[in-house]
Amino acid sequence: MSLLQASPLWAKPVASVKSTHPALSKPTQLAAAGENFDPSNPPERLRVLVALGPSTFFIQNGRQYGVEYSMLTEFEKFLNQGRAKGQPPLRLQFIPVDAGELIPALRAGRGDIAAGLMPVTEGAKQLVAFSTPYLQDRWCTLGAEETASLILPSASYAQRLMADFNESRRKAGHAEFEVENAAPGVSSEMLLSEINKGADKTTLASRFIVDLWDKTLPKLKASANCVEERVPVAWAVRKDDNALLSTLNRFVDKAGLLDRAVKATRRYLVADGKVQTTEKLSSLDKLAFFAPVFQIVAAANNLDWLLLAAIGQKESGLNSVVRKKGPTGVMQINPATARSMGVKNPHDAEGNVTAAARYLGHLRDFFQNPGISDEDQLYFMIAAYNAGEGRVQQLRNQAAAQGLDRNRWLGNVEKVALKSVSKGMVDYVSTVSRYYIAYQAAEKARKKQGAVAASDAK
Repeated sequence: MSLLQASPLWAKPVASVKSTHPALSKPTQLAAAGENFDPSNPPERLRVLVALGPSTFFIQNGRQYGVEYSMLTEFEKFLNQGRAKGQPPLRLQFIPVDAGELIPALRAGRGDIAAGLMPVTEGAKQLVAFSTPYLQDRWCTLGAEETASLILPSASYAQRLMADFNESRRKAGHAEFEVENAAPGVSSEMLLSEINKGADKTTLASRFIVDLWDKTLPKLKASANCVEERVPVAWAVRKDDNALLSTLNRFVDKAGLLDRAVKATRRYLVADGKVQTTEKLSSLDKLAFFAPVFQIVAAANNLDWLLLAAIGQKESGLNSVVRKKGPTGVMQINPATARSMGVKNPHDAEGNVTAAARYLGHLRDFFQNPGISDEDQLYFMIAAYNAGEGRVQQLRNQAAAQGLDRNRWLGNVEKVALKSVSKGMVDYVSTVSRYYIAYQAAEKARKKQGAVAASDAK
């Protein structure tokens, strides 16, 4: 079959072209049940809304990075300390969004925690509950020494500080700064990158961000011209979730948390200060390298190419590891499975991805059942890609025999898998799903940012 051959028109099956991961289209487990976090009986997943940005959360070579991502992966480990033996680990699902969406999305139940180097303001405290601050930040000017104006990202926290900043300058006998809005879509990190290259601009920026980027942008020199006020930076939860807030506060007290996150993030910062969409990644990025074949093959099989990318990331780290015997290629497909899918050569990129896509389509049909939700159908597909549909069926039967729901993966079939197969299988499903959610949400956030920037520029 040609890769460009038209595929059947299904009625929006799971992980199809232009579909949404089921977890992104509904409230979190806690929000849906109208419950608060219970440390003694937590949900299988906590959803974290994280600001998509070049410092907070970004995707490079198909992997997730950022200071917020680094700290919160430590929080995940903290949550699983002392977890009962035989219980699947509690997982965080990262949902990248535009920074302006963090609080509205949290209040709407789309996430349980909001993170994004969020300054704690009196107005925001009326809407959400903030954790103990993990940072006391300051805002200082950077750029040309003699300047009458500052260029600032629109709707940034720096804009809010300008009234007090100019008031303090006026009292000290200095001239006030005029404020110029940066072009739509320009972040503080992008401005810092331009200044590092010698642009005749001055901005007001977070000292934490400047220090984070000082190895990537070594020519930046923060002035002593700083806003007097130190600003607390923290995570947020819904106002009534005191137990989750208390758990976050116990974690935030851990020594060296932010320093470790900075160290883990610095080496992956991109010098231009941009976060690219998956369609416009650097040609050196592994995800960009495989994107064309993922997209063509996925379209031919009515499959979301980002699911193929998520599996490829988990299977091979997006490296085409060719083996003549056993699993091969970026998708690590078994040659026997490839032949059963009508692919004679599973070792080249096109044949490898084609075999994987057809197999996923087969698994989607296999687990299509009125009793199985879209989300669980996706989890079963991923589990079967890892272990085979026959093994997953055995696990479902075992779950039913133990009084568990054979049609639910989370908290049911995954428990049986953990005991009778391995932790690796459970980790495989959660990791692929986490990549898939992050890819989809990040792409949605970046497209929205691009659309807003284009509209404002008109």
